[in-house]
Amino acid sequence: MWTNLITVFNRLRENNAKNKKISDDAIAQGPSWRHRRRLIYGAYILAVLMIVFGAFSIFSESQIGVELIIGGVALLSIIVTAYTTSATYEDVRIWKRSGPKEFEDPTDQFDTDNPDGI
Repeated sequence: MWTNLITVFNRLRENNAKNKKISDDAIAQGPSWRHRRRLIYGAYILAVLMIVFGAFSIFSESQIGVELIIGGVALLSIIVTAYTTSATYEDVRIWKRSGPKEFEDPTDQFDTDNPDGI
């Protein structure tokens, strides 16, 4: 029984190492989504904790609760803005590197019957 558990554990560890190597190779070739997601999730957790702690301390004499809630909401909005901006930038960079594949057919022309011309 113990040998079976050790075998399963070793197999899981080998598969995890193999998947991490594949992921690291993919990161070197393309966008760094795995690393970006780790940063985003960590910042989300921090922002939510700031908001929750601020909500608990809002009834105290000091303004710490209000400032924590404002800071947490600001951090959440910065995260969303940075994530969408960086994802858009990375998509455009990859698209420029690979080129537009769907428009390479020379028979694709502008539609002259349509008033927009597309």
